[in-house]
Amino acid sequence: MEESNSLWMIGSMAFVGGILAGAILYRLVKGGTPQQNRLEAQLRNMEDQFKDYQDKVSDHFSTTAHLVNKLTESYKDVNEHLAASSQYLCNDEVTKQRLSDSLLTSNTLLSSAADDIAQPPLDYSDSKGTLSEEFGVLKEDLSNTQKMEAQRG
Repeated sequence: MEESNSLWMIGSMAFVGGILAGAILYRLVKGGTPQQNRLEAQLRNMEDQFKDYQDKVSDHFSTTAHLVNKLTESYKDVNEHLAASSQYLCNDEVTKQRLSDSLLTSNTLLSSAADDIAQPPLDYSDSKGTLSEEFGVLKEDLSNTQKMEAQRG
């Protein structure tokens, strides 16, 4: 009789243990709590909003660059028009010379501004900058590399 009671007790404990293990496994497989699911959805929403914001900023700067280029071209056209018109509209040589000098100065400013944009960055370090091939290389490694190159050559 005692043996049958212990069998029932073991069976009951196994059943309760199985239910607990099933509940834990269900929670792990299905997902977290509703609060965790809500936070994950909120995180995905914020990521989407951030990506949209980055796209809008990129579009803004692209449009701004295009408009500035158009403005520069329009300024050049006006400048050329004034230069051409001054040749036959102004009778006074001093006025022509002053206008011509002014237009040349503004053209120089425009061309120098365009040249400044296309220059690559410079390395202003004291000796070896991060652009140097030897940057971050230990002297031992450098001498070993030089020895190996000498042996090959």
